[in-house]
Amino acid sequence: MAGDLPPVPALNPARQWKRGDDKGFAQPFLVRMLFSCLVDADFGETERFYAEARSEPMDRGRYCDLATLRDRLPSHLAAKRAKADPTPINALRAEVLDHAIARAALPPGLFTLTVPTGGGKTLASLSFALEHAVRHGLRRVVYVSPFTSIIEQTAQVFRNALSTEDGILEHHVSFDWDAARTAREADGEEGADGLGKLRRAAENWDVPIVVTTAVQFIHSLFANRTSRCRSCTTFS
Repeated sequence: MAGDLPPVPALNPARQWKRGDDKGFAQPFLVRMLFSCLVDADFGETERFYAEARSEPMDRGRYCDLATLRDRLPSHLAAKRAKADPTPINALRAEVLDHAIARAALPPGLFTLTVPTGGGKTLASLSFALEHAVRHGLRRVVYVSPFTSIIEQTAQVFRNALSTEDGILEHHVSFDWDAARTAREADGEEGADGLGKLRRAAENWDVPIVVTTAVQFIHSLFANRTSRCRSCTTFS
């Protein structure tokens, strides 16, 4: 059950909003963020009510936090470095990685990483994102890519690097949940049940790391359906 609403003064923002001249985007976007919180809370309370009525557990949340996932990554990277041949390319990959991690302490903002194909951007960007998020108290990492093929590859690299199946949500239109469940059950993996929890997490992106396409990302920000707007709580 939800608790009582806080007093009105407590609802005031903790920091002052920067008001710009262009109100055509900022104000509607703020309204959408607030609306997404209301919609997600409504869906969540309805789900909780029916779960209690059926004496079923609420199988949501309880994932590893970002700090735990971040702490798993260095050992994976160290193992890769130990196996890598001492070539100039591998030296540059290590330099890119170290450079990205060093910038994680900077204040939140816009960052760019321009590296040729094969330069180690996937793990370097993940290392930066996790370190940056933990340092600044952020709740999750959303990795957006334009192509489904890249998403599938990236999600698998993240799972291997972080030793987790359920802490990473691969969300795109062609992901086959039923096929993934069948594959896990055939392999005798205990993660088959966790896949159902991930499927529910796709409704509001309530998971530490989301790997998604640009289309799904844009839908979450600008769709006109309440169910689509739930994932906006990720950014609010």
